[in-house]
Formats: sequence, structure tokens, C-alpha cells
Amino acid sequence: MKTLLITTIAAFVVIGNAPSLSAETPSLMIQYRNRIELNKAKNLARQAAEKANGGLSEYRAEPKMHSLSTETNHEEIAPGMWKFTFRGKRPQASDYTIESVVIVDTNSDTVTIEYNGKIR
Repeated sequence: MKTLLITTIAAFVVIGNAPSLSAETPSLMIQYRNRIELNKAKNLARQAAEKANGGLSEYRAEPKMHSLSTETNHEEIAPGMWKFTFRGKRPQASDYTIESVVIVDTNSDTVTIEYNGKIR
């Protein structure tokens, strides 16, 4: 527990010693929060598709749904609301056969599967 506390304090000190804490800082904080929200939304979208397709024993989303959220095929519909479009397959299959379109609203913590079927 102490190691974690020291690491957290060290990270805070690095941020606290930033060269400039100008009017630009809130913008950076907003960008940081947006990235965190987008990553959360990506994970919720993937998990919804996994559940809708029978769980991890039956379905795997494409790798980009497990990597950086900025690399996903997403569209920001409104602040805090994203639409993700991605493919999936059976775990042992080589070809993707399922397309999922999932809307995630991090403001209300709602996840809506708009489409989940054959790749269009």
C-alpha cells in the first residue's frame, strides 16, 4: 500500500511541477477527461456486444476494441455520447462475421445496441 501511495504522490508532483499552469490547463484537463470517458465508452460498447453474442466463449471483438480508444471506429454524437461500429467473430474463426453498432452515453450510463448482426 505504501508503494502505491508513493507512486501516486510522485505522479502528482510531476504534474504539479509542469512548466506552465496558464489558461491552457483547463483545456488539457478537459481533453484528459474526454479521453477517459471515451475509453470507458469503448469498453462498455465492447462488453455489450460480448454479452449480446453469447459471452467470451462465443464471441471476440476485433483487436481495436481492446486497444487505444482513439483507434476505434467511433463517432461523437454529443458531448459524452459515442457511437461505435466494430466487427466480431467466434473465438476460433479467422473471418469476422458480426457487425455491432453500439451507442454509449456516459452522461446517463446507458448502452444501446443499435445493430448486431451480419456484416453489412
